[in-house]
Amino acid sequence: MIIRQATINDHQGVIKYALKLVHQHHNFNPLRFVEFENHEQQLFDFFAAEIVNPKAVVLVVEVENKIVGYSFTRLEESSLVDIAPESAWLHDIYIDESMRGMGAGKLLLNASIDAAKKLGSQILILEVAAQNEFAKKLFEANGFNVATYEMMMNLNE
Repeated sequence: MIIRQATINDHQGVIKYALKLVHQHHNFNPLRFVEFENHEQQLFDFFAAEIVNPKAVVLVVEVENKIVGYSFTRLEESSLVDIAPESAWLHDIYIDESMRGMGAGKLLLNASIDAAKKLGSQILILEVAAQNEFAKKLFEANGFNVATYEMMMNLNE
């Protein structure tokens, strides 16, 4: 199992898992997590830029020369709205279902933490869907603590 920085040649492998992550979240809560029109093309364009962005790190997990997961970490500017300092955000982390429970997630998370440090951040922030118990356990077991709760109300009910 190899964790390495993605190159433009890994683009399709990253998109494959980015779409799975989108679908997973949409299935958790379709009001909160939407699938956009032309989502695949938008992700394709987005990751083409982020793979070469010096303020971002896209990592892939490779087993037998096949991508089986990825993560996306980016240094975000401070935000007056969020009352947040400049900080690294782990926006995405996804491991193929067939590889879960084999340590790939922990290795990728550790590599993402190292990437955040190399970006010069003092903290690493992430969001996790309330329904994603597996991910919450992984993050908590690796030193992440709850800093805020996002709450939502359906105004049509």
